[in-house]
Amino acid sequence: MPNKKTSLLKRVGAVALAIALTVGVVMPVLADNTPFQGYTYNHWSALVPSPVAYIPLRSFTAADIDPSLVAFIDAADIHVCPYGYILVVDTGNNRIVIFDQRLQLYRVIYGFYQDGQWQTFDRPNGVFVTRHRELFIADTFNERVPILDWAGSFIRQLETPQAEGLADDFAFLPVSIVVDRGGRTYVIVQRVFEGIMNFDLHGNFVGYFGTIEVQRQWIEIFWRFFMTETQIERQHRFIPTEFQGMALDEYNFIFTTNLEPWGSNNQVMRLNPRGEDVLLNINENVTVSGDQRFRTFGSLAGPSQLIDIIARPGGMISALDRTRGRVYTYDSEGNLLYVISGWGHMEGMTRRPVALEMLGDDIIILDAHHGRIVQFTPTEYGALINEAIYLRYTGDEIGAVYAWRRLVALDENFQLAWAGIGRSMLAEGNNAAAIYYLRRGMDMVHFSIAFRRHRLEVMQGILPTVFNVGTGLIGLLLVYKITKAVRRRLADA
Repeated sequence: MPNKKTSLLKRVGAVALAIALTVGVVMPVLADNTPFQGYTYNHWSALVPSPVAYIPLRSFTAADIDPSLVAFIDAADIHVCPYGYILVVDTGNNRIVIFDQRLQLYRVIYGFYQDGQWQTFDRPNGVFVTRHRELFIADTFNERVPILDWAGSFIRQLETPQAEGLADDFAFLPVSIVVDRGGRTYVIVQRVFEGIMNFDLHGNFVGYFGTIEVQRQWIEIFWRFFMTETQIERQHRFIPTEFQGMALDEYNFIFTTNLEPWGSNNQVMRLNPRGEDVLLNINENVTVSGDQRFRTFGSLAGPSQLIDIIARPGGMISALDRTRGRVYTYDSEGNLLYVISGWGHMEGMTRRPVALEMLGDDIIILDAHHGRIVQFTPTEYGALINEAIYLRYTGDEIGAVYAWRRLVALDENFQLAWAGIGRSMLAEGNNAAAIYYLRRGMDMVHFSIAFRRHRLEVMQGILPTVFNVGTGLIGLLLVYKITKAVRRRLADA
């Protein structure tokens, strides 16, 4: 009996140890304990689960910045200036709140003096700070863009442009602003579908910048057969989308978003100085438009609606989805890197996300519903992706491969990591190894190059042997023929 009890205890102990080891292995993966899940899409646009790239660090409200501040009401925009200060456009309270990263209040701007008269804001929606510390404020219902210095003093303002082609009842309702290094100002205006309004250094209206190509779906073409001429004429004037958010990258190109009603086309554009869309999207199976698959009916249904965007180091961009509250991050080739956050009340989730910004390596989202700002910080997995993308973008392939290999160890389903290693092998001339990694990464373009080069290498290695063997065989055949002919003649003689 004692032996049986001992054996039973050993078995129980073994099972307990196995459970402990299993929990020990699983827990680091779940240690983030986030209310949202990470995922990407593979080459065929199928959803692939992935580790969480960013986790919630903190969330704070106006009272956390300063107890005397009234809560944010319908806040519309958040901006991190080049000097590290954070600006919140508190639309409902008609003010601009400025504070630092330690949540120390710096200033609250309720208005400004212009020609001795106190001017207040009326439902402002956007703000932008230049490297010269000039504040451009989208004072929407006042139909102007006042420009203030860092102390809050009035400098000048952009008003309703006087230009041909504008309707007599045209309303200049600015909602988003960026200013490039040359001093040109780009303004997204409500109910303006011709493009982004462009002003020169002196505030003169230059024209429209960028256009959204309207693509009709088959259902619209079908219904045209049943329309009257009047209805068709009205439809010609129908433009379904307008620009939503803007961001400047390091090359002075403008990233912008627009709403795509069917979810089948890119919602992000990268506009060069001529206003042409030069956005790269290597994998045409996956559009730069957030979720590729979504419910048609019910809560949180419909395609993603990307309403804000930020340009990040290394050619990366992050876009904010209004439909499901998610943030999608892409590389310079349009590959989806990771997805964070979502819709809800829990920490790290939002109910009405309206604006997105970067605070160092952290991502911050302005939630207008709760009147709070949610800050996310990268996990080891997210930091490795950011590092690998940046190193590859700047040409440091050796450093990038080291990061890619560490990523593969964390997530072997991350195709971009396999492709990154394969591209490095291809650059080194190791075409055979590149084929393996590029196939794992479904990088068809570079796989074809590696395969073609490897085939040429194989042929170059085989052809000399084939030529030598063939030449030897022909020589032996000739010797045999000549010897046989000589013997025949000798026999005849």
